[in-house]
This record gives sequence, C-alpha cells and structure tokens, in this order.
Amino acid sequence: MRYLILLAGIGKRMGSKLGGLPKCLIDIHGEPLIKRLLRQIRNNDPHADIHVVLGYKNEMILPFLDNCKIFINPFFDITCISASLWFARSSFDQPLMIIHGDVVLSSELAADLFPAEAELLIAYDSSILDPKEINIAVNDTRVTHFGVNFSGYSGVYACVFKLSADAARMFADLLDQRMRRGFNKPHTYYFSIMRKLIGNPDLEWIPFDFSRYRWKEIDHFEDIAIARVKIRGQ
Repeated sequence: MRYLILLAGIGKRMGSKLGGLPKCLIDIHGEPLIKRLLRQIRNNDPHADIHVVLGYKNEMILPFLDNCKIFINPFFDITCISASLWFARSSFDQPLMIIHGDVVLSSELAADLFPAEAELLIAYDSSILDPKEINIAVNDTRVTHFGVNFSGYSGVYACVFKLSADAARMFADLLDQRMRRGFNKPHTYYFSIMRKLIGNPDLEWIPFDFSRYRWKEIDHFEDIAIARVKIRGQ
C-alpha cells in the first residue's frame, strides 16, 4: 500500500506555544509524532511505500523520514492542504491512503486501519457531533456526504481516507483542474473533490468509525496533553 502523509502546514492555531516546532515533532511519550506514525504504518504493513509532503521547517523533519519519498510545497505559508496534495499528484497513480500528519492513533487503531481491506475508505468518529467541524454522513454502510455546514451528519471526519486506483486518478485529475485555475485560498479544503467522488455511483465509500478507539487530532496546544492521556500505554 502507498501512504501519503501531509506535513507541510505551519500549525497556525498553535500560535507561538510550540516555539516554532513543527506539529509532527511534538513528543508523544518519548517519540516524535511523525516517527510514531511511520512506525505504526510499517509495523502493520512491512512493504509500505510512504510518501510525505513537507513545507514548514522541512529541514527539521527530514531526519525522521528514512525510506520515504519527499515532496515539498514551497508555498506552504500562503496555500492550503489542496496545494500540498497537488505537489504530490504523481503519487496518485495507484491506490493510496492519505493521512493528515497531526493525528495521534492508538496501536489498536493502527492495527485495524492500515490493513483495512476496503478500497475506498473515509475515517470518521461517530461519537463527536459538532456542527462546526468537518463532518461526514453515513447511510447504512456507505458514506453519502463530506463537508461543513450541512444537517444529518454522522460524525466528524478523522483526517484519513483511502483511494482505489480509479478514485486516485480521478482525485488527481480534479485537483489538477482546480489548481490550474489558480491556487485556492489558504483556508479552503478539498471539499468539492471529495463531494464529486462520493457522488459518483461507481465508487462505494466505506466508513471507518474511530469511535471505539483512542485517537486525537492535534489542532490546538491543549490537544497535546489530551492526546498523551488518550493513548497512554498504546
């Protein structure tokens, strides 16, 4: 399996509390977050092909990325996550799993997530119901919607999705069309692309519910302590 980890962002919501440290180097029980994630991927997929997009202070992160293919978003400070995906668009020539680099996963969750058989997968947490978040809607065993500001959502998007070979090519094509019209605004997301793919009747997206596992996305400084508590012993 190929994995694409997104690590280019500045982490603006952290403010100055990290003293310039990239979020992926936050210590999680004696291990930088990115080192932990790479270890978990490789423990569960010994033949993992790992690609990484860097930007902010990439020189600090590079020493932790043994045997990874590296892409650089040189405009990380003025672009959004869609731009980072675009710079890594050559990775989309086969099935791949895309992971935001600020998620902390328990070992149990990693053991179930990375070998998951579903060709098309979107992770979410049905126990977190917040209208202000990025959410997904699930109908029986299929994802039906992805985005913000809609009713009938089933839980918060958990920053991981998996693409089949066909869906990966479609994603890259749609992304390229969008980016060639001009880099999108810094705070926009890949909503429109996901909505088009989810609306494609030939693609059946399977939800992967994180609610029974321990995990945490680190957006704010206080999330660090929560993450450490949640995955203690994991």
